[in-house]
Amino acid sequence: MVKKERKRDNGRYAREGSVEEKTKPEQAGPAAVGAPRAKNCRAFARKRMAEEMPGIVSALIEGTKGGSVPHAKVLLELTGVTKDPPKPKVVKRRGKTLAGRLLEEIAEMKKQGLEDRD
Repeated sequence: MVKKERKRDNGRYAREGSVEEKTKPEQAGPAAVGAPRAKNCRAFARKRMAEEMPGIVSALIEGTKGGSVPHAKVLLELTGVTKDPPKPKVVKRRGKTLAGRLLEEIAEMKKQGLEDRD
């Protein structure tokens, strides 16, 4: 008895002729020189932003002088001039509990002398 080889496709046996010979995907070239690793992207972006900040601020000031409202808005947000002062936290007062209301009613009834006598 001759045993046929069964081909597997994604971990499953496939019918004969249904599985095409797959070619290996081409590997991507090496990463660009000077590009940061994924875990260092934020630090890299901050460093580059800090290096370019004088030019950015100068461009924003020139745009603002030219009458550009979006430039003025970004410049004011960047400098922190438009920040609203922190608002005090509002504490909501809870209503009186049922027990508290009942005790007050009993106290009123005692004052008025309308307490039922058993």
